[in-house]
Formats: sequence, structure tokens, C-alpha cells
Amino acid sequence: MEPHSDYSDSDGGYLSQFEKNRFFKGKLMTPRDMEAEQEYHAERLQTITRLVTGSGILQGLGVQSITETDDGLDVTIEPGLALDGNGRPIVVEQVATKSLPSPSGNEVHLYLRYNEVAMETVPVPDTTEAADESATPNRVVEVFELTYQESPPENTIDVPDVELPRIGDDGVDREALARRAIERFHERHRSASTDDEDPAVFLGSFERNPDGTWGVGEDATARPFVYDAELLFGLLVEHVTDTENPHQTPVDQASDDIPEDIVGISDRLTFLEEEMKEIKRDRAALTRYVMRKTIKDRIRFFEALAERLEDHTGDGSRLAREIVELSHEELQSFDAREESYRRHVRTVLDQLIDLGECLDENTTEDSLEQYLKAVSELQTVVEDGEPVLELADAHDQVCEAADSLEILVGVIPDE
Repeated sequence: MEPHSDYSDSDGGYLSQFEKNRFFKGKLMTPRDMEAEQEYHAERLQTITRLVTGSGILQGLGVQSITETDDGLDVTIEPGLALDGNGRPIVVEQVATKSLPSPSGNEVHLYLRYNEVAMETVPVPDTTEAADESATPNRVVEVFELTYQESPPENTIDVPDVELPRIGDDGVDREALARRAIERFHERHRSASTDDEDPAVFLGSFERNPDGTWGVGEDATARPFVYDAELLFGLLVEHVTDTENPHQTPVDQASDDIPEDIVGISDRLTFLEEEMKEIKRDRAALTRYVMRKTIKDRIRFFEALAERLEDHTGDGSRLAREIVELSHEELQSFDAREESYRRHVRTVLDQLIDLGECLDENTTEDSLEQYLKAVSELQTVVEDGEPVLELADAHDQVCEAADSLEILVGVIPDE
């Protein structure tokens, strides 16, 4: 079968078509066929890894130490795994120390490179002088080698500039938006690599200290890490489930993207108006919740107080129950308006004051003083017309003080 004219041998470019064995009965398997089988799987996997996963460190590979020797440098690195620029895995299976020649300056930038080492030499049978040598390696181990350069690398963390299309006035077409976004990404970032790109994995920048030891450089370039699927999925889940502030943006942080044209300014104003509406809705919901909660807390605390006072002061117990009954009535007719809540607090304030006046001989001096102080602060907030959330906070202080009232033991109950 003649090869198709569209298919030709690879010229060593960025991409090449994959060639695999075709098996049939009676086929004579030669070393060339076996090598083609290995190369097909390796090249296919490496191409996909290079374009989908990228290159960088997957695990470990920290530089433990750099030591001066008579012959140069001894560099010790931790075990780990990396992917080089050609999509090949580089494995360091245990703590390893490699020797490097002495640098001419006081700065080195370490790299990990893929390499292969032949091993396990075996004799080659004499097959009518088909073999050039009498012995040959039986295995090839994929290993690593450590190198350095004395000039700093370029920034190794390349964050692609993903331009999101503008959402039209007619709403969001999720499928069309996703399609436009990925098209723009491919146009900018999916170009072929150049032949002079170095596939080595950068491990870190180091400088010689005044005492002759080596340490991490002050302006060290960041180590490149692979953005694996688990990391990206975790970030996505965190973003989706954080309904309060998915972008973790401070409220007072201003946008650096200030529009200059009238359309951009109009869009920005529309966005800010929607943000303000949402803030107002959130504040209104929070206020409603707080107002209802303070009334429920008052019912709970003063019911307990009425029971504790029952055997000691009939008037005190009666006033506490009246406060509870008034609170139940307010809760049943609660209309979530701030002014209605203010009127209700003013009404119950008189009973809170009356309750404090009849507890003088039935509670400890310190706890009664704390209660009277809280009621006085509530009265001040009511009279000054403070915001409703401050009013609710002062109201909570009264409830907590009522719960902390300590009944005197051995007091003869009033008639």
C-alpha cells in the first residue's frame, strides 16, 4: 500500500501525525516495529500532556541545600515529579545530590532536564552479522539531570490573558459566550512553539552569601507549578459556593478599569445601580431578621426571668410576664417596618423601667445596676433616634442584663 500524499514523515516541528504499527498474521516483528510501537504511545501522550496540562512542577522538587566543594557545587533536591516543555515526566524518586561546575559569579538558576540512560548490557546473538556490536543495552531508564544558568530566567508563571466577551443587552447566551471566549483564547495562546524553547523545568534562583554559603535569591523568580485538575476544581467549587463574596473583593476597593467613553460610563453606572439595589435588599433583609430576633429573644429571656422572680416578688414576676405578652402581640402583628419597631420598643421601655424599680430588694446590687444601666442606654438610643440596628443592639444588652439578674436568697416575698 502506497502512503497517502498528505502524510509524510515528521520534520521535527511542533506537531506531527502519529504513526502506529499495523499488526497482521505472519508479520515479522523487527526492532524498528517495536520502537515504532513505543514511540507512538509516548509521542501521543506527551503531545496531549504538553497542550492540556502544560509544564512545571507537580510535586516536591524543593532545593534542600547548595554546598561549595573543591570541584564546584553539590546541590541536593527533594523527590518529586515535573512535566517538561515537551510533555515528558521527570521523576526524582528520592533525595538526590548532584555535582555542578563552579559558576563564574554569585548567582545560579537551577533547572531539571529530562534524560535517558542505557543500562543492563546483554550479548547480541550473531545473526549473520546483522548486529554492529556484540553487546548492547537491554533497558533505557528515564532519568533527570541538573543544570544551571547564570542569567535569570523570564517570569516562569505565564497567566494567559483571557478576554471575556461583553454581555449584550438582550441577556446572557451561555453557549455563545463560552464559544467566543474559547475562540479568543485559542487565537492568542494556541500558536506553535518555536524550536529554541527550552523544555527544562525551572527549580529556583540562588545567590552566594557573604560567608560563602548559598541561599534563595532576594528577587527569585517564582517556581512554575502545574495547575492540576484538583486545584482548579477546588477553586471552582469555592467560587460557586461562596455566595456572599465569590471574588473576595473588599467593599471599598475601587475598580482600576475606568471607562472613558460614554457607553462604558453608562454601563458602569448601570452596574453600580444594580449593586446598590442588591446592597439595599441585603440590608433590608438583615434589618428584618434582627428586629424579629430581638423580640423573640425578649420573650425567651423575660419568660425565664418571670419564673425566677415568682417565688420572690409577685410584682416583678407580673411585670416580666406583661413584657412577654406585649412581645407576643408585637410578634404576631410584626410588619417589618422600622418605625413600627421603634414604637414598640418605646412602649415596652416603660415596663422595663418599672420592672427595674421593683427589683431593688430582690436582686443583687451589681446585677441590678447592670440592668438599670442597660435600660438607660436603651432609653437614650430611643430618644436620640439612632439607626435601627443600634437600637436593636441596645435592646439586646437589656435582654442579656435581665438574664444576668441574680435573685437574693432568703428574701421574704411581698404580698
